[in-house]
Amino acid sequence: MIARKSALIVATHILNAIFGYVTLFFISKFMSPWEYGIVGFAFGFVALFQVFGNLGFESAHVKRISEGKDLGTCIGTFFTIRMGLMGFMTIIVMGAIFFWRFGLGYGFESPTHETAIYIMLVYCILSIFTNSIISTFKARKEIAKVEFPLFFEVLARTTATIFVALLGYGALALVSTYLVGWGALALSALYLFRGYPIKKPNKEYFKDYSEFAFPLIIVIACSTIITNIDKVLIQLFWSSSDVGYYFAALRLMIFVNMFTIAIGILLFPTFSLLHINNNIDAIRKLIFRSERYLSMIVFPLVFMVVALAEPTVRILLSGWMPAVSILQILTFFVLLAALEQPYQSQFLGMNQPKLARNRVIIMVFVNIILNILLIPKNIQMFGMNLAGMGARGAAIATVISYSIGLVYSRVMAWKLTAISGNPRILMHALAAAVMAVILHWLNIIAPIIRWYHLIGVIFIGVGIYFSILFLLNEFSKKDFDFFFDTLNIKKMLNYIKNEIKEK
Repeated sequence: MIARKSALIVATHILNAIFGYVTLFFISKFMSPWEYGIVGFAFGFVALFQVFGNLGFESAHVKRISEGKDLGTCIGTFFTIRMGLMGFMTIIVMGAIFFWRFGLGYGFESPTHETAIYIMLVYCILSIFTNSIISTFKARKEIAKVEFPLFFEVLARTTATIFVALLGYGALALVSTYLVGWGALALSALYLFRGYPIKKPNKEYFKDYSEFAFPLIIVIACSTIITNIDKVLIQLFWSSSDVGYYFAALRLMIFVNMFTIAIGILLFPTFSLLHINNNIDAIRKLIFRSERYLSMIVFPLVFMVVALAEPTVRILLSGWMPAVSILQILTFFVLLAALEQPYQSQFLGMNQPKLARNRVIIMVFVNIILNILLIPKNIQMFGMNLAGMGARGAAIATVISYSIGLVYSRVMAWKLTAISGNPRILMHALAAAVMAVILHWLNIIAPIIRWYHLIGVIFIGVGIYFSILFLLNEFSKKDFDFFFDTLNIKKMLNYIKNEIKEK
């Protein structure tokens, strides 16, 4: 069932990725990198403080429900906590805006930047409320209920974005499309949430949530910093156009990253249940299998992006060519995140948040230092000349920090459950590298001009990759049957139908 639920996540994320690419196409064709950079900066600025709207309580909510705690009391407690955090986050962000304007001495590049932040703040605050509902679905592994609202959000935002781009309404209207998306998300999530019990929160549950959440505060804070500090620093030391190229490259990675998201949503509560039953052997087997299938899927996608980055950017981003090198570097961050995901879920599921905390502390320290060294040309107040790599420097910093995080996770997983990792990953890497060389050669002798040429070459690459794995005895009929059964449309529709009807 984990495989089928994962397949549903992947299927909806494929649709979301397609909508995302359509959105990027219209933005790049009818708007400027500067305008899109404002959106990326506003998103990164506000998201940098979203830790204050979470503080680890979302993970605590998933953990406690998956352990069988009373559902109604859990929901009531979590909603009460989230309401307080929404107000706390608003105060923090307003203080950060004041500091940017008067404390740093830089000010905002334009008044539009500051207004965009206010709009994005409203979106993020409202999202905290709806994500409380989505988190309840995640805890119960009701994946159809998780994915449908997210799909409707993307659909609504895509439609609004196309409308804004075609009519040339500008950056503020583009930021406001996030509010349109939230409206669709909220309506669908509330509809699916009907009938769920909401009981009065109590002191015991609040203490229980806090005991699990507080050790994760550092994890959430550091993860938030790693995810968003790059866009803020690029804006601070460069310009919105550079942020636009970087943000566009990140958005292009949505398709590759969806497999990591799919596995991560399901592994945490599954590991939690296995840990409660003290089933260590099943935990080892789950890690081994999830790591193998993640690797088998993500490796070819990553190497395909590297080989086809130039035609991909030229076709999907209407020639925003500075994004090519950024995309080629960032794609390896997605690979590293995918390989690490089973271990991260294992740590949390086995009540070892300190391991997740230590990993992310190391990563954020490395990430911040490298961002400061690689992004700016100089820091005038200290008289320091630096690398001046801009967005490419931010991409390099991200990849290096995630590499160090993966090494740490592997070492700790070995100490915790004697898991040494799956050696078959090396065959996946070899097959993906050979495929990438062939695709690069094909693009040289027969340049990719149209989007359907790009799709055709992608299918050729997939065929080459799995043929190599078959010759290496790494892709068997058993694996084919597994994927075929997982993607069985009839079984998938029955699963969706049964879950949506369930109260």
